[in-house]
Order: sequence, then C-alpha cells, then structure tokens
Amino acid sequence: MKQPEENKMNNKLIVKHAGGRPTKYRPEVFIKIEEYLSKCGRENTSLPTVEGLAQYLDITSETIRQWADQYKEFSSTIKKLVDKQKQQLMDDGMYGGKEVNAAMAIFLLKVNHGMKENDPSTLVQVNVQPIMGGLKAE
Repeated sequence: MKQPEENKMNNKLIVKHAGGRPTKYRPEVFIKIEEYLSKCGRENTSLPTVEGLAQYLDITSETIRQWADQYKEFSSTIKKLVDKQKQQLMDDGMYGGKEVNAAMAIFLLKVNHGMKENDPSTLVQVNVQPIMGGLKAE
C-alpha cells in the first residue's frame, strides 16, 4: 500500500485514490439533477437529455450510464428523466405550434423510445363486397 504524501503547502496528508480518479458521485448530484430539469422544457426550448445532464454535471454520458448501473436510486432518476423527455416530445409533437419541429419529435420518439408508425403492409385487407350486401362500389 502506498504511503500518504505530505502536502508541503499546508502540512496535510493527502491519500491518493488507488483505483484512479475519485468519483464525482455524491448525494448532492440529485439537487443538481433537479436544477437541470427545472431549466428544461418547451418554454426554455430545452429538451431534457442524458447528454444535457452530463454536460450540466460536467461529466460524460458514459459516466451517467455507469452510475445508473451502479446506483439504484440514480438509475431510477435517469428513468424519470427519459420519461419526462418522452412526455415532452409527445406533447410538443401533438400540440406544438410553429416553434416545434414535429418531424424531429417523431424521429426522437422512434429512436429513443421504441415507438413506430404502423407498417401499411401489415394492415388487414377488408373485402367490402359482403359489407355492402353484394352491391358494387362505384
């Protein structure tokens, strides 16, 4: 085991982290997440994203994913962020005015949230003859 090094400036002992850089994960991160989410929304023209949160926390999106895997409470918070993003995309796509790009909302819902449009080739063909009682449609 490494011996602590003495800091010449203030004579305090500094113990170096054995496994690399120490984590920035602290309970205070949840306060920062709430701050970030409060700054997101249509009125701020800011969609809540994992990447945006990473920038706000001054970490990478990969670190966000690692924390989500490692910390259950953090994982739950990130799922809520993704749900908020999905809801905002649906609201903006459905009720948005000229400020909202509906095509972009549709694209993001498909890519990020597994939503898809109906494939016309899977629709059931209906024979209208029996419905019309043998009358020919004109």
